[in-house]
Amino acid sequence: METASGASRRDRLAASVAAVVPGLVWGSHLAGLIFFLNPHLPFTFSSVGRGILVYGGLGGIVGWVTAIPWIWRRPDRILRTLPWMFAAALAFAALLDAAHASRFAYYLPPGINVRLLKTAFWLGLGAAIAFYTALLHTLDRRAYGWKSRGALALLAALSLFAMVERRDAFRPTRPSGTRRPTYAEGQRPRLWVVGVEGATLDAILPLAGQGRLPTFEALLREGAYGPLEAIRPPRRSALWTTLATGKYPWRHGVAGGAEYAAEFLCASCRLTILPRGLAFGRWGTFGSPAEAVPQRRSALALWEILGQLGARSGVVAWPAAPPFSSMTSFGLPEARFQRRGVVLGEVPSNVGFWTEALRPEEVVLPSQRDNRLARADRGDLWRTRSLELLLKQFPESSAIFLALPGLTEVSRQSFGGFAAVEFEGSSRAEDRKAAARVAEQYARVDDLLGGLLQLDRGAMVAVVSPYGFAPVGWSERWKGLSQRAGSSEESPDGVLFLRGPGVRAGALLTETKIVDLVPTLLYALGYPVAKDFDGRVATAAFEADLLELRSLTFVSSYEGSPATKAASGR
Repeated sequence: METASGASRRDRLAASVAAVVPGLVWGSHLAGLIFFLNPHLPFTFSSVGRGILVYGGLGGIVGWVTAIPWIWRRPDRILRTLPWMFAAALAFAALLDAAHASRFAYYLPPGINVRLLKTAFWLGLGAAIAFYTALLHTLDRRAYGWKSRGALALLAALSLFAMVERRDAFRPTRPSGTRRPTYAEGQRPRLWVVGVEGATLDAILPLAGQGRLPTFEALLREGAYGPLEAIRPPRRSALWTTLATGKYPWRHGVAGGAEYAAEFLCASCRLTILPRGLAFGRWGTFGSPAEAVPQRRSALALWEILGQLGARSGVVAWPAAPPFSSMTSFGLPEARFQRRGVVLGEVPSNVGFWTEALRPEEVVLPSQRDNRLARADRGDLWRTRSLELLLKQFPESSAIFLALPGLTEVSRQSFGGFAAVEFEGSSRAEDRKAAARVAEQYARVDDLLGGLLQLDRGAMVAVVSPYGFAPVGWSERWKGLSQRAGSSEESPDGVLFLRGPGVRAGALLTETKIVDLVPTLLYALGYPVAKDFDGRVATAAFEADLLELRSLTFVSSYEGSPATKAASGR
């Protein structure tokens, strides 16, 4: 009786260990994924060990708690299914690595992204070996001998080694210094870059065709236009910074989204990209609140590049723009238009007080029952009024950057209804009301644009949006969103309108990306294009005579200058 009881206790102990192993392995690989997604984290023995201990231990505990009923009743079942669970844990870890390498391709340096894909390959190979071993033993009804057990244990150790070795092999490239670029002197037109957030050709083309958007209609007729391919996932500050720098997030350093303190890894560790599909933000941060911490750019924005070239710029409400350098004529951060009180980062320091008196009164128009739509309208109006005042104060500004976010709220609420009316011929009353709201908001933006562009008829004008809106998909409807709503979750294309000297009238631009804006505008102004831009010049936008007269010149980089250090806070 005692012998049987002792054997039972040993079986239960072995089953308990077996129940912990798959979760321990999977949790350890989840910790490794976190270090891949956040390459700024210190990859030291201490931080990696803590990550494996925390997430591996958590996975092991979950596995053990889940298996308790089988441990006490039939511990032999856990022992027989351990190889299968181990294979599943490796396969799931491989799937996570591969999926995240694909989703965050623009946000991760190519070196570490390739290593993440290689890690996924090795984990997938390990899962296949474990699966084949378990299948053979199950079909032949063979017990696992010491060789099979040793092989599975070695496979677990090798999987962890592959993860650690691949991550440790990553070495970030260091930017090299650069010479001051040379370029032909001469008179250049003033540059206007107006960002109309959420704008899409799916709305502009039909509304302009109906004569409801005269400014956009003129841009279509007099300049080049086309869709602007966004990047995924659509993180707002990352998209706007990519648009302004001509570089992907892994280069400019603004990942967007919230940050989470990760003091369980190291005292100053912060997570900027979390694993997706696991509700990780609810449990994996261990109660650390999401913090909207402004992230420092590590690349120059176009207004800073122009400052290097002797052209002073004015920037109003461009997302993720600060800090502004001394080469900026005036700079108003987006925060100035979002809250009252002292706002840091304005250039000059008192410029915000000049524009505070221009804040529109909080009056809701009869057609706007939704206060959020009215607030969006007032915000756009305030931004344009502020810009007009600042141009009078700083007439020497040779480049203007303005962002208008008013379209986003109405597009989020009603773009699906607009699409149903315009493209499907829906006659439902609710769809028609939604379509009317969208058309009305586009008309207001068109009116503001018209007033601004009349200030400088000979300017080089770029009206852009880093992303657009589309009708909600089935997955979002399943989450409870109305079919009349709009979505930017799949990064619908934004827009690009270009008008000015040398721009080909009526040219349709295809396959243009948001990283193409900066090199295209530099070429349009007659400046060299940096080789370290991720984008290219959209030559289809320009007349043949200009392309023949103005050769495409290059400089290795605009980075590595005092302006770069000022922009990144170094």
